[in-house]
Amino acid sequence: MPAEAMQTAAAFVQQLAVDLSSDNLELPMFPDSVVRMQQVFQAEEVDTDEIVRIISSDPALAARVLQLSNSPAIRGAAEIVEVRQAVIRIGNKLVQSSAVAFALRQVEMNAGLSDDSRAELKSIWAESVEVAARCYVIAKKFTRLNADEALLMGLLSVIGRLYIFMKSQEFGALSFAELETILADWHPTIAKAIAESWNMSDELVNALETQLDNNPELGEKASLAEVLSAARVILECETSGAAIDAREYPLLQRLGIVAHGDTSVSLEDHAEAIEEIRKGLRA
Repeated sequence: MPAEAMQTAAAFVQQLAVDLSSDNLELPMFPDSVVRMQQVFQAEEVDTDEIVRIISSDPALAARVLQLSNSPAIRGAAEIVEVRQAVIRIGNKLVQSSAVAFALRQVEMNAGLSDDSRAELKSIWAESVEVAARCYVIAKKFTRLNADEALLMGLLSVIGRLYIFMKSQEFGALSFAELETILADWHPTIAKAIAESWNMSDELVNALETQLDNNPELGEKASLAEVLSAARVILECETSGAAIDAREYPLLQRLGIVAHGDTSVSLEDHAEAIEEIRKGLRA
């Protein structure tokens, strides 16, 4: 990396450190309605009426929540046509997931971005959907964990990357590709800080912080950290086409994704469920 780029990168890292120490982690370009919703969710007792009002004030967000409530993975016997009904049907965690997915999509579609920036944000958005879908299916099929919280965790797993990317736009002399190597270990810490500011559960916050650990410490029972790590390992290997040797990842056997002694790993048996979640998030 050229000396000038190194200096810019160092300045950027310093700015990230300042942001973290001052809790100054507001996400650029996030829709105001989504930010307001996260503030309401920070309360000990969530005000459903306020959540409904916020969603209803943003037609695009309201449409997204209704679409998710009627998606194949969630829908009930009757079609939901009112926001309040949708909120009651899908619950707070899925409302949050719907709002985060909506916000990520809105950022990617921002008209003021360059083609290269849009391509990078599209990649971040796509990764969030794929990780979230696998987290949901792994939690639901292989654990007793809350699958809705696992879905939200998967979406939030990229929030640190999003923050880094959007902040990097202020440092025009340095491309995000140049920052990627230097800041690879920063995004979990930033994701953790944002999740804490949004009053997420301690277990979810810990999972975001340790998401790059392919072999997290195994406790007495399955954890969200294990689910996120497993989802990331499987997605990475599916994307690269590399075979997964389960012997290298004890958590895959621990979660029951593979039987003891098996060496190949696949979620192919759950492809339909993953696709249903994927469609719900992308609707």
